[in-house]
Amino acid sequence: MFHFQNTETKLRQFNHSLEHLMPVLTPFGVILGLILGTLVSWMNPSVTYLFAFLTFCGALGINTTDFFKVLRHPKPIIFFLIGANIIMPFLAWALASLVFHSNIAMITGYILLLSIPTAVSGYIWSSIYEGNGALSLTFILISTALAPIFTPFTVKLLAQTSIAIDTTGMMLSLFKMVVIPSILGIVINNLTKGQVNEHITPSLRPFSKLALFLVIIINTSQVSKDLLANASWSYLPVALVCATIASLSFPIAYVLGRIAKLSREDNISLTFAISLRNISAALILAINYFPPETALPVIFGIVLQQTICAIMGHFLFGKNQPAS
Repeated sequence: MFHFQNTETKLRQFNHSLEHLMPVLTPFGVILGLILGTLVSWMNPSVTYLFAFLTFCGALGINTTDFFKVLRHPKPIIFFLIGANIIMPFLAWALASLVFHSNIAMITGYILLLSIPTAVSGYIWSSIYEGNGALSLTFILISTALAPIFTPFTVKLLAQTSIAIDTTGMMLSLFKMVVIPSILGIVINNLTKGQVNEHITPSLRPFSKLALFLVIIINTSQVSKDLLANASWSYLPVALVCATIASLSFPIAYVLGRIAKLSREDNISLTFAISLRNISAALILAINYFPPETALPVIFGIVLQQTICAIMGHFLFGKNQPAS
């Protein structure tokens, strides 16, 4: 018994250290992914299961009552839909049009980047800063369910083009990464009447952060070969626009939460949900349905998103982050 308590204490301390190191670990993961490339890209099939583990760990802290509370107070969901599906795609179109003028393929890449559903990793970042876990999962479910309608419509409206989305593939991916592990975690929470959060959940938290670190490495490795092989100064404006959009999305989302007068926990969830996107899905669409240039903003989005998230998350919420 003493040995178990000692291990649990060490895991809690390790988790606390990882939370403070996330702004450093995230860009380091991006760099590692670029360097390692094909040495780790073969691990791509494991990303789905790593995300499932991340979601499961967070869902252990949620019960069915939490979900009913979210549905009874839809204001955060309304502001999420406004921020994620109207404000951010329009911002991407405006900035890309200003810089790239008549390059429709490049402009479309930015629109696609900001019209794709919110990222599962937003749930993990929200949990790091103790946001509303049930609300974060609800954002992911709603965003992904509406993607077959919203994403093609937004791209067609702003870029004057059209795409087809693999609705079945996207929904199956959602079930594997979010729905099944969420249900499993919530059921375990309810069956144990929340006791699982006394020992098991805190012990799993450091492993969920390491899983996120591994996901960043693997996702970056997928684009390492093309990115490094074709590197030139022409990449600079593409990267700068990506960095600008990603950086602006966080304060915009945060201000939306303040305008809505959301609680700190709800605003944390809203900020990460609006700012982070499922870029892996965007890359698949860009490669399969558009000219090669369209994929460039998406590729830089993969490289920059998590790094900027780590910096902005710490800037907006890190100072008041409680120890866990």
